[in-house]
This record gives sequence, structure tokens and C-alpha cells, in this order.
Amino acid sequence: MDNDEKKMEIYSLLVTNDKKAHDEAHSAARIRKVLWFASVVAVALIVIMLGYRVNYLGDKERQQQRQRYYESAANLPRDSSSSLHENHDLESSILMADHFIDYLKRHKKNYATSEETMKRFQAFLKSKKMEIEHNSKGKFNAEYGENTLSDWTNEEFEKMLLPKDFYKNMREKSDFIKPIPQDMNYEMNAPFPDFFDWRAKNIVTPVKWQGKCGSCWAFAATATVEAAWALAHNGEWRNLSEQTLLDCDLNDNACDGGDEDKAFRYIHRSGLAYAVDLPYVAHRQNSCVVKEDWNVTKIQVAYYIHPDEQSMLQWLVNFGPVNIGMSVTQPMRAYKGGVFTPDKYACKHEVIGLHALLIVGFGTSEKGEKYWIVKNSWGQDYGVENGYIYFARGINACGIEEEPVGILA
Repeated sequence: MDNDEKKMEIYSLLVTNDKKAHDEAHSAARIRKVLWFASVVAVALIVIMLGYRVNYLGDKERQQQRQRYYESAANLPRDSSSSLHENHDLESSILMADHFIDYLKRHKKNYATSEETMKRFQAFLKSKKMEIEHNSKGKFNAEYGENTLSDWTNEEFEKMLLPKDFYKNMREKSDFIKPIPQDMNYEMNAPFPDFFDWRAKNIVTPVKWQGKCGSCWAFAATATVEAAWALAHNGEWRNLSEQTLLDCDLNDNACDGGDEDKAFRYIHRSGLAYAVDLPYVAHRQNSCVVKEDWNVTKIQVAYYIHPDEQSMLQWLVNFGPVNIGMSVTQPMRAYKGGVFTPDKYACKHEVIGLHALLIVGFGTSEKGEKYWIVKNSWGQDYGVENGYIYFARGINACGIEEEPVGILA
């Protein structure tokens, strides 16, 4: 099937689904919304069909069908309350629908039903609106764009995060992670360099994808262990299994969240399997299949680093990447560049959940903005440099400097 045929198929699904939604609508607002989306996809369909080569459209029946689409689209009203395009510019609507098809192709996405296709199209439109607004306002001094999450609903995105109170009192309740010893020996002390990145030393494994599962805690813990192991064993990379924690660490709650204290305690006692032996499936399976004779990776200790920039820098340059938990606001979902600098108001009033990540380095932008180099678990098309975010440093933005943890393997 060529690209034109694929476009025609998806647009037809969208139009069909809109008609069904129209029939089932129970409020005036719902009807207006459905009709507006119908106009978008129907007019886009006209453009696609009008652009077909003669050898594709060839026969008289297809030309007659094209005319019927045209006549149908001409009678479709547009939603006067739509906020995506304030002037209801049909050309922009057509371009947006085309852009959605291109997005599906780039990200290799396919949907099982017409209902799912329409749901994803609507989510995509909302995401694009948010990106445009944030870029026009320079929101949080960052840049925004598409990624794998662009066709997710807000509810789906929030479900992949931890509850907002998840890390509350974790330090006081910890059984395994201990305060950092006063006599800790640091070979490298302040002043620190302007830029430092463990990736350049081949210590950090590639970014992974947690999917629709609130397992960031497992990904952050595993990433921390992978880096600590490489540091302690002459750069030996181990691709370890987050699924080990989902299936075997029963003190945590798999896709419903977990905390780093319990995760690191489990890894210390029982270890992580290799990812090839226990692949990630984004849910807890019925049993823990790790055997006693498997080659697993354990850690020695985990320490709470003092929650301030200088202490985190000191651990980072001497002992390796730092595990952190922080609050998330919606704009972070579409981050595509710059130094993400959420303001105090957003970090207090616009938080939608918590997230665990790994700091692998730091730097300063040309504008003088200090930042952490943070490894995420939202796939390699997220953010910058195949899955990273540059996050404001030294101001404890959204709590990024509140619960730093370092480990030794």
C-alpha cells in the first residue's frame, strides 16, 4: 500500500468515526466538536484525492466518489467554538491532518479501530496546540515539539507518573538508603568544571522506554545500577532488566509505583537480571522467574546525598550519576530543547505527578543558564540527544534537588 492509499484509508476512518460520533452525541457542544473534526478530515480527504495521479484514480467510479466527498465536505459546518485555529483556517486544518498522517508514518504507529484513530487524532491536535502556545510564549525558557507521547491523552500521560505525594517522608522511612558518611573520601572537590558528562566516558547506557506503566522508579533505579556497575568495572556495560523489579520486588507496586529505597534494597539483596533474560513487558507478570543460578547484578550501598547543588556536583564527579525524583508539569511532556526552567508557581500549583530520573552530568548554556543533564525513560525520540532533558540547576526547580541518591556497585 503506497502513502496516498494509506492516507486515504486513515482519512476515511476518521470521517466514518466522526459520523458515528455525531449520531451518538448527546449535547450541543459534543455535536459542534464532532462536526468540526469531520470538516477537517473531509476537506483533507478532498486534497488528497484531488492530488492523485491519473493512473491511480483512473476509473470513472473513483472520480464520481471524489465529487461526492467534495459535495459532502462543502455542506459540513465548522465548530465556531474551536480554539485550535481561531480564524478557522481550512488550509491550516488540512495541513494539520496531513501532519498527523506523517506523524504516524515517522513513529510507525497503527491503530486497531476507527474509534482509536479518531481518539489519537484529537489527542494529537491538543498536543500540537499546546506546543504552539508554549513555543510562542517561550514557556519555561524551553522549546517544544513532537515525540512518541504526542498522540497520548493527558490522562494517559498522568498515569505513567507517580502520585504527587509518593516521595513524602521517604528519607525518614528508609530502611536501606543511608545518610552519606561524614568521612567520605572525595578525590575531586570544588571548583568543579563548567561542563561534565558521564556519557562521554562511556558509562551511561542508552535511554529506554517505560511505556504506559508507572514504572519510572524501576527505570531510574536500573539506570543508576547500570552506570555504577560500569564505573566499578572498567566501563563494562550491562543492559539490566527493569522487569526484575516489576515481577520480583513485591514490596513495590510495579506499574502503580515504587520507591527507590525498596528498589535498591531488593537489588542489594537479590540483584537485577539481564534484560535479555527477562525482557520488559510494561506490567507485572504472574511470577518471578529469576533463578538462583542466573547471573545477576547487585549493589553494595546507597546513600542520600545532601539536598543541595554542591553536594550533588561533588558526588556526581567523584562517584557517578545521581538518582533523583521530581515533580512534573504538562509542558515537560513535549520538551524538545533549551534549559527547561519551570517557575515556582507551576511547581507548586500545576504538578500532575512525580517522576524518577537519573542525572548524568551538568553544564551551562550560552545564555548562562545552569542545567543538569538528565536521562529520562520516555524513549529516544524524547527531548534532546536521544532521550535527555536539560533541567534547570541550582534552584531546586520542581524538587529536582530534594531527594538525590547515589549508589556504589
